[in-house]
Amino acid sequence: MIYKISCKNFCSFKEENCLSFEVDNKAPKNDAYVNSFSGRLSKVEVIIGANASGKTNLMKVLPFLKWIIIDSFATDPNSLIPVEVFAFGPNSKKNCILSVDFEINKSIYHYNIELNEERIYKEILTVKNKTKKRVTEKKVFEREWNQKENKYDFDFRKYNFPVGINEMLRSNSSLMASAIRLNHSLSQEITTYWKKLETNVVKIGYSESENNLLQALIAYSQDPQLKSKVEKLLSRFDLGLSELNIFKEKDDQGKPAIKASVLHKIENEEYSLSLNSESSGTKKLISILRPILKVLMNGGIAVLDEIDVNLHPDIVSTIVSLFVNKNSNPFNAQFLFSTHSHVVLSRLDKYQIILTEKKKDGSTVAWRLDDNKDIVRSDENIYAKYMSGAYGAVPDIDL
Repeated sequence: MIYKISCKNFCSFKEENCLSFEVDNKAPKNDAYVNSFSGRLSKVEVIIGANASGKTNLMKVLPFLKWIIIDSFATDPNSLIPVEVFAFGPNSKKNCILSVDFEINKSIYHYNIELNEERIYKEILTVKNKTKKRVTEKKVFEREWNQKENKYDFDFRKYNFPVGINEMLRSNSSLMASAIRLNHSLSQEITTYWKKLETNVVKIGYSESENNLLQALIAYSQDPQLKSKVEKLLSRFDLGLSELNIFKEKDDQGKPAIKASVLHKIENEEYSLSLNSESSGTKKLISILRPILKVLMNGGIAVLDEIDVNLHPDIVSTIVSLFVNKNSNPFNAQFLFSTHSHVVLSRLDKYQIILTEKKKDGSTVAWRLDDNKDIVRSDENIYAKYMSGAYGAVPDIDL
């Protein structure tokens, strides 16, 4: 599970900002939280803020880390790293720093990386293990760019790198992305965990495209269990449909294409309609339920931006409840999402709400609602207080 992430000089984040799933014992004792190796974690975190406040930029951290850990070695050795540093003022010349704490098999890993478009300047992986007597922490690996000698300094003593790794290491690829190419066991274990991250966030931010729907249809056609689950949820949302049929046929150019139709049951009669005839909301649900159901079925985390686009607020709340419910979420999958459907605040508490706000210098500041213990009581109506502007992070519209 993800414990927390931090970013500095990344996109619109000038100073270090943290997003944490960790909570203390004051958080409610309900199924929205789970006991972990070192405390308690929330299964759900929502990011709320005005347009252009930096919500999507905060959502980019985990997908980017997934890319750097798993896929960075697949790029051209001379290509630039697709990272955006803070664009304004002297910080535009500084490096970006990202970190994440995550748990695999009762070990907590801390990964920290410093980089810009040209190279990785530093990366370090540490691990905490808990025994019956104590908690131990050790460095797994570290490398740092030596500017004077124009080379990297390494510490691999605890990582047991395979023979040949030195020839593979590159300045635009993480150590783990290189090591998995040589079947390094720990790197494979870590990347297997990160492969369970599902997202609709790409480098440019939120992505809502026909390709998302196509990828969902392909996934449903290949996994009958996944298809069955999405059909049950679609009928539960009272969209008047009962079955999703996916098939191949030739397009206008004679090339194979994935097509779909939806079966409706109306007054005991069945009607089949092309998916193209369905509403944008139905198409969005079919698309967005793929990553959600995948993490619910296998564990991991879903990182979804603008989840409420074309969806009723009650549907957004129902999706959140899927992660809270033990029966629908047996592997304690986590859900990080952004929304303008603020009604969902009435379903969450202050430990699950991240607010973002844009400062006058163009930078974003993010905080969790429980960070300000003086103004946010556990028993107050969070939705009403937010809508009144009591917490900030609302549009400042000059008419």
